[in-house]
Amino acid sequence: MFLKFFYTLLIGLAGGWVFSLLHIPLAWMLGSMTAVFAAEKLTPFKMFWPPIFRNIGLIIVGFAIGQSFSRDTALEIFHQLPWMLFLTVLLLLFSGVLALFITKLTGINLKSTITGCIPGGLSQMVVLGEELEDIDVTVVTIIQVVRLLSVIFIVPFMAFSPLFQGAKDGAVAGPATTALTISLPLLIFFAAAAVSALLAVKLKLPTPTLLGPILGIGLLSASGIAVPHMPDTAIIAAQIFLGIYFSKMMKFEGSGSLSKFIGLTVATSVLLVAFTFGLGAILMASHHISFITSFLSMAPGGMAEMAIVGQALHADLSIITGYHLFRILFILFVVPIILKWLFKRRMFMSDSTDSGM
Repeated sequence: MFLKFFYTLLIGLAGGWVFSLLHIPLAWMLGSMTAVFAAEKLTPFKMFWPPIFRNIGLIIVGFAIGQSFSRDTALEIFHQLPWMLFLTVLLLLFSGVLALFITKLTGINLKSTITGCIPGGLSQMVVLGEELEDIDVTVVTIIQVVRLLSVIFIVPFMAFSPLFQGAKDGAVAGPATTALTISLPLLIFFAAAAVSALLAVKLKLPTPTLLGPILGIGLLSASGIAVPHMPDTAIIAAQIFLGIYFSKMMKFEGSGSLSKFIGLTVATSVLLVAFTFGLGAILMASHHISFITSFLSMAPGGMAEMAIVGQALHADLSIITGYHLFRILFILFVVPIILKWLFKRRMFMSDSTDSGM
């Protein structure tokens, strides 16, 4: 197992290094993800990546997000709650339109495509799909994975494009350290972040290893305690850990004829990103924040992935996290009630549309 792990890590490091030489956005995450996926598909070697490294990566990202919080940003997030609700509802309605589009073209039942198209996170939506009746979990998984991977590749290239140059919130992220200087305060606060992650797991919060450190370190930072900044080297390590983990999601074996829908899912993902681009423009026009912050706040990727992009561009991580956290909680607690009500109506009956498989 150790040799497989070491081999996987070397492949991920090599991919990240090549992408960094090519100046590709989020080089270490995208490079490691691409290299490990290609090596697993093109070579006889089997990859091994323990889940603990995914959790370590999320704790590092959560730490970086939490340190960006202050009393002012907490008040700003509170004031923006009505906008969070309004823009989240618009995003979900558009996702429903895309689900209807996929159903019309493929014949897959609308329950499955709606559950798959809602940008609520892969693990959360798959679990929700398992709880609801007449849901094809394979369809949900494929749509969620393809959308997530599409967004991971599309959004960084958009965010790092010349369109966003000069539109960064440079003062928010604070001074980061390039070298990996491990100081006693950093170790203490990282331990606090890890404990926060464990508490979040116990409380069964969504994405606990990310949300726990955000809340734990965020509370300390907002209370006025000086939180040490996470070194850039640690952020790179988090990108590699998460990139390799994402590569393990890129599996479509056993999906049969469902694989033909991957192209259609990519197309709808592009449309969804374009729609959130417009939502970002609305958010920027209504508040005094940069376009990169507003765009990443609305982007349909995961909270961790968008936070990594925001950290690289010195965007306002607290605002980005606030919008994504609100969306996750809304989807987890409100959307299932709405879906269960909708699925009882005649237009969503399972026999109205056949999976066609």
